[in-house]
Amino acid sequence: MITSTNSMARPFLSLLGGFECAGLAAGSPALTRKARALMAYLALQARHSQSREKIAALLWGGANDEQARASLRQTLSVLRRALQTTERQWFRIERDQLRLDLHEFDLDVRQFEVLAASSETEELKQAISLYSGEFLEGFTLAEEPFEDWLRIERERLRTLAIAVLEKLIFRETAVGARIAAATRLLGLDPLREDIHRIVMGAYEKQGRINLALEQYQRLSDTLRKQLGVQPEPETRLLYEKLLARRMVTTKECQPEEARRSNTTPPTRYVKSSGVNIAYQVTGDGPFDLVYVQGWVSNLDYAWASTRLARTLHRLGSFCRLIRIDKRGTGLSDRTAGLPTLEERMQDVRAVLDAVGSRSAVLFGSSEGGLMCMLFAASYPERTTALILHGAYARGLWSPDYPWGRTENELEDELAAIEREWGRPADLSRAAPSLVDDPVEREWFAAYLRNSASPKDAISLWRWSVEIDARDILSAIRVPTLITHRTGDRWVQPDEGRYLASRIPHAKYVELPGDDHVIWGADSDRLIDEIQGFLSSATPSEPFESTLVTVVHVIIPEGYARENRDSAASGRGAENWQREATRLLAATVGQEIELEENKVVAGFQQPTQAINYALDLRDHLHSRGVDVCAAIHIGECKRQGNLYSGPVMQLAAEFAAYASPGEILTSQTVRDLTVGANLTFYHRGQLDLAGMPGLWIFFSVEPPLKL
Repeated sequence: MITSTNSMARPFLSLLGGFECAGLAAGSPALTRKARALMAYLALQARHSQSREKIAALLWGGANDEQARASLRQTLSVLRRALQTTERQWFRIERDQLRLDLHEFDLDVRQFEVLAASSETEELKQAISLYSGEFLEGFTLAEEPFEDWLRIERERLRTLAIAVLEKLIFRETAVGARIAAATRLLGLDPLREDIHRIVMGAYEKQGRINLALEQYQRLSDTLRKQLGVQPEPETRLLYEKLLARRMVTTKECQPEEARRSNTTPPTRYVKSSGVNIAYQVTGDGPFDLVYVQGWVSNLDYAWASTRLARTLHRLGSFCRLIRIDKRGTGLSDRTAGLPTLEERMQDVRAVLDAVGSRSAVLFGSSEGGLMCMLFAASYPERTTALILHGAYARGLWSPDYPWGRTENELEDELAAIEREWGRPADLSRAAPSLVDDPVEREWFAAYLRNSASPKDAISLWRWSVEIDARDILSAIRVPTLITHRTGDRWVQPDEGRYLASRIPHAKYVELPGDDHVIWGADSDRLIDEIQGFLSSATPSEPFESTLVTVVHVIIPEGYARENRDSAASGRGAENWQREATRLLAATVGQEIELEENKVVAGFQQPTQAINYALDLRDHLHSRGVDVCAAIHIGECKRQGNLYSGPVMQLAAEFAAYASPGEILTSQTVRDLTVGANLTFYHRGQLDLAGMPGLWIFFSVEPPLKL
């Protein structure tokens, strides 16, 4: 039994969650892959000496016996010299036998095993705190015997961690601690339906019904995608009980007067990247719907309009309605600067997390449709369905998009906003049916004034027009309804038809009328269409493709080749690869290919990809190396760790045209990062074999520092 206070001291060698040796600094030339593999193997066999022959075959199986032994001698020599500063002999060598001389507390794996065998709850907690990740997490070695051993050890230790967590779940008396232990177990084995039920029941005890329902949805999605089955009857019964309880609780907690009048519901806030995002939740339906309004909004002032309040109540009659004021508008922080679509998506995710919603219908009207479309393509697992009303794919005119505004028309609109801000609103384009209603005109003018300042309103209008989302439409795979008014004067019906023709399997409904806003004439017909669609929409199939931003970086051939077999040089391929991997983890990227002369990575969002490319470029430049890089976004098929699709080819083609030290992007990347603090320079266009049309590309740089 471990009771010493030194038992949880930092061990000399940590192998759970990665590789860390207290005697070797990060980035040490001694820490080659083979050296790490050697130390890890000997550490777990520390009680028994190992023959040189066996280790050489394990780690250098592709070489002949003489070469393998020479490589082993060299690796041992480098490691022993590097560890001399610890003033202890870690390697014991007797003739043909090797052993790593470790005490029990020198290795985190041994500490974990001892603590896991304890019957004391506190020591079990210490054990699971040591299990910070799988054994040698993220580590691979192109040697089949070693990989077989590594796989067996990982599974053994994972199974032991699961057993510890099972004990803690049933011993914990605090509900929060039980949830934490169960959630940790599900991270190791997401198919444990009994543990999912425990989490649901624990959330129910806390009164957090939405989180319990979210847990069920997570289980259901996992079972469907991995096994093609539904949850067990016991789990479904628990879900139905929780669903019924949420509906009753919502009605009891919402005063009758508030449910049938225009009483303003409470406004809540959630932090998103340091910005306060305001949101309101109304309604008590069985699923969640997020309404994202166009341009600007004010959650509280919306209820001052009888028409808009009635429309919102109708929406809330069949769903749980979640509304937000986008950053920079309404009740959210106004000093947030120009947003990016990515930041707005993060805001929606933050709100969904705050209200305990794992997946929701996204309803975007007008400019709000842009963010909803990108969200649905980027996060299909969190998008139950997509609804677009009066939405568009591109704001400005182009030969292949003739419905957008010309530059002159845009400038006229901006001048009119500045000139007329604060006066009774001109509804001749937004809601022609209300143009002669002085009450609505006064309310709408006050609504706009309370939603943004004149300067911010102008900036946000220009921002919304500069975005072009056409190239991501084909990546939307969730059930989609597109509605449009035949006489819409803000966004032409052809723009709604264009969306329907580009989004796979989208349903298009053209409604009579001229009003662009959702609360205009015949709003009931619009809400009826939405309700009918959602009641009959078929859930999406498991997603075989997704929207990915691909970064393709080419390392100069001479640098990649130079001294690649010399770990001590510090300039081998492994060293830049280590840096590329470190930066990937910091920017939440996914490694696709990592070779001695290139790295290809995928990101959910384009600014993440740009920041990664800039950081890697600058880091290697400091070593005197100028890379060539390119970035493109598009639909990508993924099977395990294999990615395929035109986006991969296009990124590679662009990278081949980049000059040393240059990062190129497609026009799509530029158009989806409007509002980001980046500078793009037009570089030209390419006519690529097998790719229709001309591909315009840009170089990207961070803004100049004055």
